[in-house]
Amino acid sequence: MKTYYEVDHKHKLIDHYEKKHIGIFSSLQKAEAAIKNLQNKPGFKDTPEGFKVKKIMRLLKYRLLDNTYWVDGYDTYTY
Repeated sequence: MKTYYEVDHKHKLIDHYEKKHIGIFSSLQKAEAAIKNLQNKPGFKDTPEGFKVKKIMRLLKYRLLDNTYWVDGYDTYTY
């Protein structure tokens, strides 16, 4: 069975956690490259420890494979 790598970023706000789905990758090297490319982007650079890589064994939508999301970073607005 093929192994895939899911990358997420999670950080704590005042009263909850915010999670961003970064992508699903066909290799650990591609997952790590996506993290490296995002680490200095707005939002991500404030919490670089928030990146997590998780092994998954099943992929439902192959067209989503090896796409990185949030490539420009993000801003968080609190009310």
